Amino acid sequence: MAETDSPISDFSDNGDWQTLPAKSLREAHEQITQAFQTIYQQTFADAWMGVNRNLSVELRGFKYVEGWVTGFLLTPWMLANIYMPLQTPAIEVDADWTAQARQNQNYVVIGPLKSFELAGKSLKGNLNYDPHLGHYLLQPLVQVMDKYASNEAAFAAWAQVIQFKQDYYAKLEAEQLAAEQLAQASQAEQEAALTQPSSRRDFLSKWRS
Repeated sequence: MAETDSPISDFSDNGDWQTLPAKSLREAHEQITQAFQTIYQQTFADAWMGVNRNLSVELRGFKYVEGWVTGFLLTPWMLANIYMPLQTPAIEVDADWTAQARQNQNYVVIGPLKSFELAGKSLKGNLNYDPHLGHYLLQPLVQVMDKYASNEAAFAAWAQVIQFKQDYYAKLEAEQLAAEQLAQASQAEQEAALTQPSSRRDFLSKWRS
């Protein structure tokens, strides 16, 4: 995204929510990356705590999902899921978090918690705002970044967490399925045991006068 003298102002009709002014997924990716690089330079350049200078701003797994763009955002101060609507969402914005109210305010890492719907799921995220990007929501994943020597190390560590969660839930599902199958087999045996005596009596009655 090219630097401009003034922020991009692409406000929604109600003046509360500002959406991402991107015309393609690639353009959105570039705008988000550039905006957070600028935040780093302007807000964290002189910070001596909470910032890992071995890390750089990077956006991975970036994709379009039902009117939103989302991905894993790595910065020197956090790793988070970022969600950005391309149209005004059904999310209430407090008066001090409207686009106009946030225009000249300092960067806030974690904003107010909001609920939203995406792809049939109910999610929660922290509302935030950048004058070049508009409003967006973050789900912080890691906020202590000092142990990572590189971007690759940070993403690899989180990939291990994701894999562990996937393996754990897969194990739970397998155990639940096995328990259900065992219960069904037990019920079938009980039903067979109940019907067997009756069938035996019916068989013997044919040989009696």
